[in-house]
Amino acid sequence: MQVAGITDGDTIKVWINGVRQPVRLLGVDTPESRKPNTAVACYAKEATSRMQSLVQSKQVHLVADPTQVDRDRYHRLVRYVVLPDGTDVSQAMIAGGFGREYTYAAAYGKQDTFRTAQTQAQSAKLGLWGACSYDAAFNPASAVPSATAPAPFVPPSTSTQPPAPRPTARPTARPTTPPPAAEPAGCSIKGNINSEGEKIYHLPGQSAYDKTRITTSKGERWFCSEQEARDAGWRRAKR
Repeated sequence: MQVAGITDGDTIKVWINGVRQPVRLLGVDTPESRKPNTAVACYAKEATSRMQSLVQSKQVHLVADPTQVDRDRYHRLVRYVVLPDGTDVSQAMIAGGFGREYTYAAAYGKQDTFRTAQTQAQSAKLGLWGACSYDAAFNPASAVPSATAPAPFVPPSTSTQPPAPRPTARPTARPTTPPPAAEPAGCSIKGNINSEGEKIYHLPGQSAYDKTRITTSKGERWFCSEQEARDAGWRRAKR
């Protein structure tokens, strides 16, 4: 099938029987560049450019996975996109550091392969893994100080002033756990990861909401809507 256009780093359009059809690549998520009311995420432009270089105006093969829906809620086909030489485009994007492995609702056939590709890209600090913080790439609403670029490197102080004297009083013990992440404006849903690695979101008023802490270093996050939480792979708390 002929590629008809590039939407962003994980969505393209192809010609099918004379009709332009949107295709959401299976197993990959790239930084957002077109989400309404959201700043362009770190490395979004690079991801879109890389997708263009891989598939623009080329012939591709679309492959369905029986574990996944045929179309997503935006009516896009959900498919692996494969180049004539056998290259899986999702895997190429992840391996180059242009996106992360993404499981929507159920495990898929190439999940382990894609996760291995992500681990290797992270270890080598390829692409976004070397240029962005996780939040700046995938949750720009909570990124500090900028949602469009990684924070600049700040060198250690070169001040010649003598160090402050040590306090004579016994210092207060440091907390053993990191402080919870601040709630972004308008985004009050808590995305928690429990001890078994299960992703559960809590709504205001639910029984565990007040005691649930969000620690972004563990992959936990805030959501602005239930749909956003479900799209990211979280399920609603039972009570």
